[in-house]
Amino acid sequence: MDDMSESSKNVSGLPSLGSITTYSSGVLQAKAHRLLNRKMAEFLRPYDITCMQWFIIGLVYDAGPKGLRLSDLMRQLDTTLPFITNSLNLLESKRIVQKQAHPTDNRTKIVTIRSSYRPTVAKTEADLRAHLRELLYDNDEISPQELQAYISVLIKIAQ
Repeated sequence: MDDMSESSKNVSGLPSLGSITTYSSGVLQAKAHRLLNRKMAEFLRPYDITCMQWFIIGLVYDAGPKGLRLSDLMRQLDTTLPFITNSLNLLESKRIVQKQAHPTDNRTKIVTIRSSYRPTVAKTEADLRAHLRELLYDNDEISPQELQAYISVLIKIAQ
């Protein structure tokens, strides 16, 4: 990509879509993913949780007091039930989540955030958001509009 001719760049000086190879695009996606995950992991380390645990906590938090079925959590994270079960057992041992039987189906487990931990989730989200905002666009490299476009594209791809 560094050896691109001037004609393969658009008005903003960035490569045009037609000049970006699939492998270059893949490399860029992987680098961006690793950078963001590394920065999130560094931020979450003092909270003694991993990025994936944070994703689980966030999805369960968003479900509110009614909670989330383990099978729904598994589908939303596109992972396996054993992984979810192990992760939740660890989060339960840290007193972050609690599991209970479904009110009408004892085979189904519901997970909720402990009420005592809910303020920690809200504060962590606000602090992590500020940390990522500083990393991503407070340095004038990425505008809020570009970040919004990136997130919008991720949403469309994931669906």
